[in-house]
Amino acid sequence: MIVTGLHNEQYHTSRELGKGGEGVVWELEHHADLVCKIYNTPPDADKQRKLRVMAEMCTPALEAYAAWPCDVARDAAGNVIGFIMKKLTAYVPMHTAFSPMDRKKLFPDKGYNFLVHTARNLATAFHNIHAAGIVAGDINEGNVLINASGFVSFIDCDSFQMRQPDRDKKYFFCEVGVPRYTPPELLKKGTFEHVVRTVNTDSFSMAVLIFQLLFLGRHPFAGKNKTDKDIDEETAIRTGEFAYSLTAKRKRLVPPDVGFDIRNLPDAVVDLFHRAFEEKLRPTPAEWIAALNDLLSGMATCPLTKLHTYPAGMDECPWCKFRQEKGILYFLDDSYILATRALEDIDRFVNGFRLEALRLRPVPRRPSGLAPAIPSPAPEFQKCRKAMAIGSMALVAGSVVLMPFSFAFLPAGLLLATGIWLASPWRTKLNKEFARLKEVAETAGRNWKSYQANANLTAEIEAYNKLPQQIEAAVAAFKNLPEDYRRYKKEMEEQVYADQLNDYLRCFKLAHQDIPAIGDAKKKALADGGITSAADVSQLLVTKVPGIGPKNMQVLLDWQRKVATNFIYIPDHGKLAEGLRHTDAKVAALRARLESQIRKGYQDAEYAKMQLDNKIALTELRMAEQHALVQRAEAELAAFEKLLAPPFRFKP
Repeated sequence: MIVTGLHNEQYHTSRELGKGGEGVVWELEHHADLVCKIYNTPPDADKQRKLRVMAEMCTPALEAYAAWPCDVARDAAGNVIGFIMKKLTAYVPMHTAFSPMDRKKLFPDKGYNFLVHTARNLATAFHNIHAAGIVAGDINEGNVLINASGFVSFIDCDSFQMRQPDRDKKYFFCEVGVPRYTPPELLKKGTFEHVVRTVNTDSFSMAVLIFQLLFLGRHPFAGKNKTDKDIDEETAIRTGEFAYSLTAKRKRLVPPDVGFDIRNLPDAVVDLFHRAFEEKLRPTPAEWIAALNDLLSGMATCPLTKLHTYPAGMDECPWCKFRQEKGILYFLDDSYILATRALEDIDRFVNGFRLEALRLRPVPRRPSGLAPAIPSPAPEFQKCRKAMAIGSMALVAGSVVLMPFSFAFLPAGLLLATGIWLASPWRTKLNKEFARLKEVAETAGRNWKSYQANANLTAEIEAYNKLPQQIEAAVAAFKNLPEDYRRYKKEMEEQVYADQLNDYLRCFKLAHQDIPAIGDAKKKALADGGITSAADVSQLLVTKVPGIGPKNMQVLLDWQRKVATNFIYIPDHGKLAEGLRHTDAKVAALRARLESQIRKGYQDAEYAKMQLDNKIALTELRMAEQHALVQRAEAELAAFEKLLAPPFRFKP
C-alpha cells in the first residue's frame, strides 16, 4: 500500500507488525525508523484534523517520550486514514515488569531499583507531555512501553487530549479510558464524551502505574475485603477505598496478606500515594520525580544477590524474607535451581582434540625433474647410415674422376647414386625405424594428456576438506552445551510458571465475572468456542469466536491481564526438580551424541587423510612415470632426426 504524508511524501507499507481493535501497524520500506498505523474504520473529519495538528506540532522532545504522529497517512483521495510515527524497537508493555517470570525473561539482571528507576522515568514522561500542553487521558499498563534501560514511551497518542488551535477552550477530547486507571471524578460522570481532562486527572492514572511498579503489579484499590459486599476496583476508586492507606478510618479494604508493605517506602513517597488517592489536589509529576530520585539514590543491595535491591531504611532484604518465610520469589535468579553435572569437563574434552588445518597439495600438472639425456641411435642404424653415405660418396667420387673422359659420367653417376639410395634396404630400415619412433612419441604424448585429464583429484580433496568443517561444527555445538542447558532450563521453568499461572486463571470463570461490554450472549458465544475461564482467553489470539471482534478481544485480554496481576508465584520445587532431571537427561544425551560424533569425525578425517595422501602420492608417481615415457620417446625421436640430418636428408 502507498500512502501520502502532509507534504506529499510517499510511504510504502511492507510487513504487518501488529493488529488491534482500532487498526493495523505496518513497517515502511525505506524508512526503517518509522511505522504506519492504518485505521480499520476511516476516521471522521474531526479526527483527521486532530491528526494533522498533531503531525504539525511533532518535536524531538515529544518523540523522546511518545510514539507521536510525525506525519499523516492519506489515501489516493487525500483522506487521512492513519498516521506515521517513530518505530519503538526493543520496547515492551509496562505490565511485563510486574511479573517475576516476565522480568527474568526480558530484564534478567534487573532488581527492584529498576522498577523505581522506571517509575521515575514515567513521571518524567508525564511532566514533559504536560509541559507541551497535552493531557494523556487514556493511560494504562498496556499503552505505556518500557525498554531494558527503563526508558518510557507512550503509544496510542492519537487519543490524547489537546487544545484545538485558534479555538479558545475548544479541545480534541480523549473519549476513551480504562476504569481501573480513571480518577473517581471522571468515573462518576459515567461517560468520557466531551469531558475535559486535566493534569490533575492524569496524575491519578500516573500514580496508579507508579504504585503498580513499586508494588510488583498490585493495584492500589484492590485488596482483602473485610465486608460481605463485593467491592471491585472501579467501586473502590469511586468510594476512595485506597487499600494501603495508613490514615483512613473504618477501612473496608486492606492490603493482601502477602505483599510488599507500604511502610517499607520512605515517608515522602507514602505521602504522595495518600495525596494521589485520597485528596482532590494530587501531586504533580515533578513532585514524584523528586521523591523517586531520593528513593533511588538510597537503595541498598542484598549481600546474597545483587538482584535484590530494596529501600535503604529497611533492616533486612524483603525479597530474601519472602523466599525464606513464604516460598515466594519476586525476583528470579538461578540460585534455587541446581546446575547439571552433565556439563562438567566441557573444555577438557574439547581441548583433547586439536583441530589442525589439514591442507593437501594439489596434484602437479607437470612433474618436475631433469629431462633424460638424449640417447644415441642404435649402432645398427648408425652402420646403415654410414654404409649408405660411403656408397653414395663412392659413386659420386667415381663419376667426378671419369668426368674428363666424358661429361656423361657425372650425371650418370649421380643418377646411379640416387637410384642406389632410393632402392637401398638400409634406407627402408631407417625410414621404418623413424616412423616407429614418431608413432611411439605421438602415442606417449596422447597418453600423457589423457592421464593429466583423468588424474584430477579436486573432487576427492574437496570432499575431504569438508570433514574438518563438520568436526568444527560438532565441536562448536559441544561448546554451546552450557548455553543450550540454560535455554532448556529456562523453557522448563517458564512452563512450570505458566502451568501454575494457568491453574490460577482457570479459577476465574467468565460466567461469574463482570466484564465491561461482555454480556451473557457473548459469554455464551465464548463458552461455545471453548473459552470459559481467564486461562482460555489467550486462545482468542489464534482462534476466532463468532460475535467477538477485535475490540471485545482486547477487553478480554485486558481483563485477563488484570486478573493475572494478583497471581503470586510460589515455585513448585517438586515440578522444578522433575523438570531439571528431564533437562539434565536431555543435555547428557546430547553431549554423548556430540562426543561420539566428534570422536568418529576425527577418526574418519585421519583415515581419509591417509587414504588421500596415498592416492596423491601414487598419482604423482604414475604421472612422473608417464611423463618420463613422453620425454624418453621425444628424446629418441630427436636423436634419430639428428642422425638423419644433412648433408644427407634421409627423413621421408
